[in-house]
Amino acid sequence: MLTPTKGPGSTALSAAARSIMNSPLLESPKAKSGVAMASAMALHFAGYELARGSNMALFTSSSLGFGSSSGGYYPLAMACASPLSMFLLLSYTRQLDRKGPRRALRSTTLLCISALTISGIAMATMQHNELLGNIKILSLPISQIIVWASFVFQNSYAHLLYAQQWSFLGSIFTPTEAGKYYSYVAGLSSIVSMIAGTSVSRLVEWIGLGGLLGLAAASLTATLLLADWAYSTAEKHGFDPSREIQKQKKSKTQSKLQDEKQSQPTSQSTDASTEEKPNKTLLHQIREGISLFRRVPTLGALFFETLCFQSLSTILSTCFVMELNSSVPNDNERASWTGNLYATSNGLSTIFQFFLLPVLTQRMEPKHLWRLMPLLPLICGMVRMIPSLFPGALVSSSSSALYLVAISLLTAKTMDYSLRNVLAELVYVPLDFESRYVGKEIIAVFANRFGKSGMALILSGLNFIRGGSSGGGLSGLALAISFGWWGSALSLSSLIPSKQEAERMVAERDRKED
Repeated sequence: MLTPTKGPGSTALSAAARSIMNSPLLESPKAKSGVAMASAMALHFAGYELARGSNMALFTSSSLGFGSSSGGYYPLAMACASPLSMFLLLSYTRQLDRKGPRRALRSTTLLCISALTISGIAMATMQHNELLGNIKILSLPISQIIVWASFVFQNSYAHLLYAQQWSFLGSIFTPTEAGKYYSYVAGLSSIVSMIAGTSVSRLVEWIGLGGLLGLAAASLTATLLLADWAYSTAEKHGFDPSREIQKQKKSKTQSKLQDEKQSQPTSQSTDASTEEKPNKTLLHQIREGISLFRRVPTLGALFFETLCFQSLSTILSTCFVMELNSSVPNDNERASWTGNLYATSNGLSTIFQFFLLPVLTQRMEPKHLWRLMPLLPLICGMVRMIPSLFPGALVSSSSSALYLVAISLLTAKTMDYSLRNVLAELVYVPLDFESRYVGKEIIAVFANRFGKSGMALILSGLNFIRGGSSGGGLSGLALAISFGWWGSALSLSSLIPSKQEAERMVAERDRKED
C-alpha cells in the first residue's frame, strides 16, 4: 500500500510559514484576506478528501453499493456528474449576477454542507439498519440510490467552490504576487489534503463511512466562515473584487436608462427594464458564455486543455477503481487505499510546490512550463504500454496491475495538483472580472465535468460492447489522450502573455477601476 512520508510535509510547512511570516505583505489587510481564503481552500480540500474516500468505499461496497458491478457503474456515475455540474454552474451564475461573488460563494458552500450532512446521516442510518437499506425503489435498493446520489454530488461540487476561492485570490493579487505566492497557497492545500487522506484509515474505524461525510460537512463549515471573513476584509479596506463588475453594471444601467427615456419615457417601462436583467433565461446565459469565449480566446484554449486532461484522468481513475475492487475486497481497506494514494499525491505535490515551483515560476515563463508539463504523464503512458520494462518480480506479483495503474494515476494527479492548477490560475490573473469569475467557473465546472463525463460514456460503451471487460484497451487509449493533452497545452501556451505583459494588463485594469 502506498504510504506517504511525513517528514518532507512538516519541513515544507515550517519553511512556508517562515517565508510567509517574514514577508512584509503579511502586514497588509490584503495579505490577511488572502491567507484567510487560502486557509478556507485548504479546509475545503480536506473535506473533499474525506468525502472522496467515503464515497469511493461506499460505491464499491458489496452491502450498500454496487459491489462487483462497480466497475461498470462507475463510468455511468461519472457521466451523471456532468448534468448536475451544469445545474450548479447555472445556479452559481445567477447568484453571481444578482448578489455578487461573496453571497454566491456563501450560498453554494451552504448547499454543499447540507448535501454532505444529509448523505452522512443517511449512510450512518443504513449501516446500522440493513433492512432499511434494502427497501427497493424502482427495483433498486434505496442504499444504492443514496450512494449513487452522494457519489455523483461529491464529483460535482469541488470545482464549483475552489474556482470561486481562486477567483478571489486572482482578483486581489498582481501577476508578480501571484507567481510568488500561488505555489504556497496550493502547497497549503496539499498539506492539509495529505493529512486528511492519511487520516481516513483511522477515522473510518472510529466514526464509520457516514461519519466521514459528516466530518467533511464540518470542514466546509469552517471554509464558509473563513471565506466570508476574507470578503468582509476586502470590502472594508477597498479591494473588493466586485468593484470592477459593479462599475460595469452601473455604466450599463445608466446607458440603458438613457435609452429608455428616449424611447419609452414612462417610469413603469423603466422599472420593468431594470427588473428583467436578473431573470436571465438559460438561452441568454449560454449566449453570454459563448460571447465571452469568443472575446477571450485564451479561455477557449484552456477549456480544450481541461477536456483533454480530465479525459485522461477519467481513464486512469476507472482503471484504478476496477483493479482496486478486484484486488481489495474489504470496504474499509479500499477507503484506506484510496486515501493513501491521494495522500501520497498530495505529499509529493507539497514538495514540488514549496521547493521546486517557486523557483520555476520566478525563473521561467508560464508558457514554457505549460509546454513541458504533460511530458512526464506521457512517458508513464508509454511505459504502461511496455510491461516488459518492469522487473519480473513486479510483473509476477498478484497485485501488479493495481500498482501499475496506481503509479500512472499518481503521476497524473501529482502533476495536476503541483503544477497544472497553479499555472491555470496564473492564466486568469490578468483577465477581466467576467473571465475570472464566469469564464473560470465554466471551465472549472463544465469543462472538467464534461471531459470526465464524455470519456465515461465512451468507457461505458466499451464496457457494454466487450461484456464488462473494457480494461484491455485502456492503456492505448490513455496514451492517445496523453498526446492530445500535450497538443492542447502547446496551443494554450501560444496565447499566454509574458510576465511583463501580464503586469501591464493588470495595471491598465486597475486604472479603469479607479
